[in-house]
Amino acid sequence: MNNPSPLIGAPLAPTMFKLAVPGVIGAVLTTMPGLLEATFLKESGTGALAAVALVYPLVILSGMFSAGAFGGAISGFIARAIGAGNDDEASAVLVCAVIISLAGGFLMWILVVLLGPFLYQYASDSPTITNAAHYYATLLFPAIPAYWLVNMLSSVLRGSGDMIRPAIVAAILLATYILCASLLIPTQGATINEALKGAAIAMASAYLLASALVTYFIAHKSQPVRFRIAAFRPALLTKILRQGTLAASQSVMTIVYALVTTIIFSRFGTDWLAGFGLAVRLELIMVPVIFGIGASMIAIVGAYAGAGMREEAISIAWRGIAVNVVLIGALGALLSIFPASWCGLVGSDPAVINSCSQALAVIAPTYAFFALGLSCYLLSQALNTLAFPVLGALARLIIVATGLYWVGSETSVDTTLYLVAIAAIVYGIVVAVGLRLGPWRS
Repeated sequence: MNNPSPLIGAPLAPTMFKLAVPGVIGAVLTTMPGLLEATFLKESGTGALAAVALVYPLVILSGMFSAGAFGGAISGFIARAIGAGNDDEASAVLVCAVIISLAGGFLMWILVVLLGPFLYQYASDSPTITNAAHYYATLLFPAIPAYWLVNMLSSVLRGSGDMIRPAIVAAILLATYILCASLLIPTQGATINEALKGAAIAMASAYLLASALVTYFIAHKSQPVRFRIAAFRPALLTKILRQGTLAASQSVMTIVYALVTTIIFSRFGTDWLAGFGLAVRLELIMVPVIFGIGASMIAIVGAYAGAGMREEAISIAWRGIAVNVVLIGALGALLSIFPASWCGLVGSDPAVINSCSQALAVIAPTYAFFALGLSCYLLSQALNTLAFPVLGALARLIIVATGLYWVGSETSVDTTLYLVAIAAIVYGIVVAVGLRLGPWRS
């Protein structure tokens, strides 16, 4: 390698477009199985959807850790190493990525199996739903180490500026899931556990095949970052773990936020638990777009930072953030006006669809602020400035957590939805203003 990254000095707009398009496509494809799962399960009834809604935040947490937190750290370290022309450093980062993938995935599997039932019981008072949720998790999470490997090795590719091969991996993951789900998830007359068994095995199969493909891509001779055990340095692993852990604290707060909102809306009944769960799944559309553009910007901004051009890196970061805010803000505004276009697609029960639509009408307009905060978080991975993104996530969590004390079945649902909306606005403002006046000050 030993040469500065080709991303340095390249025209920003066409370079960003070239990287962001496959980046967004790949991120959307990666999260499509989670969206389609609700479609495959909707014929199995509200109970199956509610059970998956209890486990789903833990699946999201695995993705946040492996792709956003530790994966983002890996991308940032790879991009800075390439920007500095240091191929030994890049190889060492790759070795660390494999170690963290296997260790992190295994730990997540054990924790979910042991502690998951306590979370499900706290979130729902229905033994049928909580038992079904635990059954689903015990079948799915043995494949979570493979999911970590997919995300972490894809982060290595993205950090080197390769957005196409991660998109191919995501496409294979989606195709495998659709095929397996079509064959394994019963459509009618099945029990909740029979439906959830098919859903879990289909998802696990997709993870396993995708992990094999991304490993092949990493080992291919055309890959500029080579896997060399001799390059491993414990000090580098410590640095990556330190940054990844700080980023993971935001992921933990985000998932606790999701669990808190799930608990709050479960107080309004199963229809609202399932409906709000379907509305929240829309963020699976928002996050991939933000992540796809943000991941491409990590490669560019990290390369500039690695080459010692920090002022240019910060300027480019703000431009990438602006693109995300405009795109997601416009989409959120549109969906707040026509919420049934989404809720009717993923729901079948009229009461659930109505709850989902009511939730989107209030929450969707705040997606611009969500995009602002999350974009700043991603670009902070490239610039190693994660303190304010973590602070913003904490502020959002605290605001929503107050609802645990005052929201009850007699509380207006609209009031509760506005609480969630205010929390999203505060999140974006705290992160952006903190970075602008702090570590990103020119």
